[in-house]
Amino acid sequence: MNLIPFPQKLVEKKGFFDLGRPGVVIAVPHGQERSRYAGEKLKNRVFDLTGKDLPLVQSDHTRKNGISLGVSSEHSASESYRLTIGKENIAIEGEGQAGLFWGVQTLLQLIRLQGTRLPCLEIIDSPDFPHRGFYHDVTRGKVPTLATLKLLVDKLAFYKNNQLQLYIEHTFAFRNIPELWRDKDPLTADEIRELDDYCRKNFVDLVPSLATFGHLYELLRLKRFEHLNELDLKASMLPFNLWDRMAHYTIDVSQEESFLLIKSMLDEFLPLFSSRYCNICCDETFDLGKGKNQKRAAELGNGRLYTEFVKKIISVVHNCGKTPMMWGEVILHYPELINELPEDTIFLNWGYNADVTADSVKAFADAGVTLYVCPGVQGWSRFANEVNIASANIRKMVRYGQQYGAAGVLNTDWGDCGHVNFLANSFPGMALGAALSWNASSYPKDGSFDTALSAMEWGDRSGSAAKRLRELGSLCFYHFGNLYAWINGVAGSWDKEREVQSASHSVIEQHYARASEIMDAFTALKAPGEFNGEPQDLDEFIWSATAVRWTMGLLAFKKRNEYGQKECAAVYGSRKALLDEGRALVVNFEILWRKRNKESELRNVTETFKKILSKIETMPDG
Repeated sequence: MNLIPFPQKLVEKKGFFDLGRPGVVIAVPHGQERSRYAGEKLKNRVFDLTGKDLPLVQSDHTRKNGISLGVSSEHSASESYRLTIGKENIAIEGEGQAGLFWGVQTLLQLIRLQGTRLPCLEIIDSPDFPHRGFYHDVTRGKVPTLATLKLLVDKLAFYKNNQLQLYIEHTFAFRNIPELWRDKDPLTADEIRELDDYCRKNFVDLVPSLATFGHLYELLRLKRFEHLNELDLKASMLPFNLWDRMAHYTIDVSQEESFLLIKSMLDEFLPLFSSRYCNICCDETFDLGKGKNQKRAAELGNGRLYTEFVKKIISVVHNCGKTPMMWGEVILHYPELINELPEDTIFLNWGYNADVTADSVKAFADAGVTLYVCPGVQGWSRFANEVNIASANIRKMVRYGQQYGAAGVLNTDWGDCGHVNFLANSFPGMALGAALSWNASSYPKDGSFDTALSAMEWGDRSGSAAKRLRELGSLCFYHFGNLYAWINGVAGSWDKEREVQSASHSVIEQHYARASEIMDAFTALKAPGEFNGEPQDLDEFIWSATAVRWTMGLLAFKKRNEYGQKECAAVYGSRKALLDEGRALVVNFEILWRKRNKESELRNVTETFKKILSKIETMPDG
């Protein structure tokens, strides 16, 4: 019973219900549109999974030889449900429509695992956290196609996540700022409306999320808005830089034009969403008080500058009839000001390390405000997600959330430095976050969760697929952001050249060999009947394993040729072999990117790869 999330209560009984026997129908109550949608979803997925085309009928009573769907109260917001599988019929009753929909997802998971011969059982289930979300970056490189976003919604609903946020800085087609999104393939108003409708049908709340204070790189590099930068820069004249895009560009809070610009963007953006929430971000305002507002900061304090502008942004959100959310790390520097923000503000408390502490969660809880805990899936800037770190981080943050009464869990998936991380690599962290935010006591061991995920996602009951992904993410400390820093001379946290110099030669060789074995194992799954998941997922895993192997080979090359460490084996054998596989990686990366994403900013990644290959090609022998 590798269900994800695992139910709060499951009682197994004797016998089976044969879904394939003649006459089985799906029965939905009369006049309940959302119940009918749940029934249609069940009908379509049962056909996909088993080939059985079950008739959909209307009935207000439990049907013998049927799958009967019902709700206790059609207008209840409860997510609780009861699923009963007997020898003669199956019944799913939700306390409200959402509960019924989640019960349908549980039945679909059972069919995915068991086929048409379903064991008799009773499940009584409800979530530990009312808000269980996934936060997906669509601004730092990749803009997914609408089809990909709908696939993501289906995935979230399958694991009972009920909230999705898409991080946007410049990747929405604002009518009055066309130069902001030109050549970036933004999401359009029509796409947002269609996605919002799809989310609503699947009981996923699509919450608007827009950078409104810090992280305004593209906006403040436009010639007509560069004067609104806190720093006195002619940013439109500066070359594009992925590191700079992450690190600076805070808006000047002293100019009324700054507020009016942000207000105009929110006024256009927010009405597209049916959600009653809005995330205004307001994180990492690195430059606040360091430029044009230096004098005001000295007089009032940076905290006061920050909260004054945040309150103005929140007023816009309130005028749009929504409840504000914001990242919490800045205001934590000024805890005395937390309660000066409107009392309905929801604070999103992020922390991504494996050893994250409860201190920040406790600080918000002590202030008596509403908060979410926000862990991460550890994919950003990585060719393969660091699943071990993500697992430890997610487990701790969920535990802290329970301990301090958090209203929700918002699991984050960022796209730092061009967004090289592929979507399928985030599924382990995404599914674990969904599992624990529904039932925090389930899957206490990573091994049991890996087995469950492998079976559910890819039809692999051995757990090998998820275990390989977990191991793959632990093999390489050197990521795409470090490669970018290497070829561009970037200092700071992305510069890991000292670690390269001191890295063990034997460990590099071992990790190269192990990545090769993982790559071969994933490649073997392409044989007919060996992989029961999305083919694109497997292709992304193979690419990731190849990229990790290639990176280890590059590190060996750097140690020999750049740092003169001749004792380090040239694991690729020759410069040409390293270059040939590097070029193949770029070609395959482009193919995979375009299958799930718009063209968007693919050029930033491919141009970086080409510079890396050029540097390898011209580097003298050490």
